[in-house]
Amino acid sequence: MMRPTTTLAAAACLAAIILSPGALAQGITVLLNGEVLPTTAPPREVDGRVMVAMRDIFEALQATIEWEDTTQTVTATLGETEIEIAIGQDFALLDGEAVPLDAPAVVVNGTTFVPLRFVAEATGADVRWNGTTRTVAITTGGGVTPVVQGGGFGAPVVTSPTEGETMGPDATVRGQTVPGALVIIVTRVHKRDTGELIKTVPGIRHNVGGNGAFEYRIAIPVVVNLDPGDCYYDIDVRAVKDGVQSESTVIRVYR
Repeated sequence: MMRPTTTLAAAACLAAIILSPGALAQGITVLLNGEVLPTTAPPREVDGRVMVAMRDIFEALQATIEWEDTTQTVTATLGETEIEIAIGQDFALLDGEAVPLDAPAVVVNGTTFVPLRFVAEATGADVRWNGTTRTVAITTGGGVTPVVQGGGFGAPVVTSPTEGETMGPDATVRGQTVPGALVIIVTRVHKRDTGELIKTVPGIRHNVGGNGAFEYRIAIPVVVNLDPGDCYYDIDVRAVKDGVQSESTVIRVYR
């Protein structure tokens, strides 16, 4: 949803969230489609997550931006995708659905920083990190390595949730796949009586641990004017490695 806004310059009036010097590491380069991303403030690493200035990344991705001073929230729109990020919150809204953030947006010296990977992947871009050169490479549009759909390798093993489980407003998706892969979790909402698909929540790519284990919290979608008990929810978990997508594991849950 779009909100009444003030100019983005109002972000500079926010009180800075104090970060200890040890939490920050400079010297990070961000490449967008092979070109260095111009930045008004240097990218920084906070608790292992690369953060970039809000205006720099959203404008580079050609998203329109609105800022709401009262709630300290940025709303970015790119095509049909809408992202809302509030300062200090550990989740964002992606097309109205809550998505956990590994690192919240912060204000440092009057500049609002947002988590780079989440923002880029939420807009459909591919993100790669080179720890040796401390470089983040973002690829948008046709430059992304094509994903071979289905059957490239075995489906992830999902241990939570379990088939038929009744959930609350969120769920922890836990399991195992190929080390070095990325996990994509897509949630589809169906009417329980007819099986009609009424909503699909797009998945964000998550890094898998070095041993192939993964664990992520997702929101169970809410459909306006429809009771959660009238729906079932298919949680589709798949992995991608080297441009090849695995088979899917689909777990059906209820609320």
